[in-house]
Amino acid sequence: MTNMTGGKRLKSLLLLLSLHLSGVRSDDNTVFVYSKVGDEALLLCSIASSDCSSITWTFFRSGQVRFSKEVIQGQVNRSSEKASRLTVASNCSLILRDLALGDVGSYVCLEHERDVTTVYLSILAISSPSNIMELRPGGTVVLSCILSSYYDAGNCRQYSGGSFKLRWLAEEGTEMDNHSRHQLTERTHCNATLVLNLQKEDNGRRWRCQVETKPGEIETHWDFTSSFLFENTSSARVLQPPADGLCSVRLPISRIVLCVALPLMVGIVGLVTWVSDRKRNKMLAAALQHDTMGINH
Repeated sequence: MTNMTGGKRLKSLLLLLSLHLSGVRSDDNTVFVYSKVGDEALLLCSIASSDCSSITWTFFRSGQVRFSKEVIQGQVNRSSEKASRLTVASNCSLILRDLALGDVGSYVCLEHERDVTTVYLSILAISSPSNIMELRPGGTVVLSCILSSYYDAGNCRQYSGGSFKLRWLAEEGTEMDNHSRHQLTERTHCNATLVLNLQKEDNGRRWRCQVETKPGEIETHWDFTSSFLFENTSSARVLQPPADGLCSVRLPISRIVLCVALPLMVGIVGLVTWVSDRKRNKMLAAALQHDTMGINH
């Protein structure tokens, strides 16, 4: 009996530790999870048993009114759009990988069709309308940090129990406000838009948007590095439009330079080849004409 009690305590401690490390805030049977696009999220099911055969996970997204069963009798529903990214953990919690904005919503863990835990998942992303050519001294880059919330993705509404705040921080860790070099043009419950007037010393500088539920309690964050074009920097991130229409900051600068330079190089090689072939053909025609004239004489 003592060993069983000790095992349950250890399991509870491990769950609390995993929640603390993964941007999760729990209140009784309601859990708020904050993560970012491309990351992994742990959706907790707070049951005492490790037998998941009676467990069902459902997903609901308001606004679009989408409802689906993600897990049935402890097994991932293979007809789910998320099936390839879902794993049922040994404690019946749900692991969701490679997060996308479409994953925002509420997830409910049910045991024998009775609600056990409700998990509200919010996802952070950075979008930008700016052209990558603005990544230079004197350029202007606009960065919108958006938290898509579990109630209405993209809408800014205050709800009790799920309050949060978005903050932009400079590399030194100081909160950013209006300044000659940067301005906050929009700051709402789930959108903080930063305008950067880049200078030479900003090459390779990091700018961070983070989600806080309480002062100093960081749930998740996203870093943007202003790496200038045609500068030799490593692990840089520049603007790239993903499938969802947003401009997430994830593509290495080396690929951008390659994408720009490769077609140009191909064009130059083609032009040089064309000029060379034309010159060679003219010389060949002249030689043939000379040989013909020699024969005629």
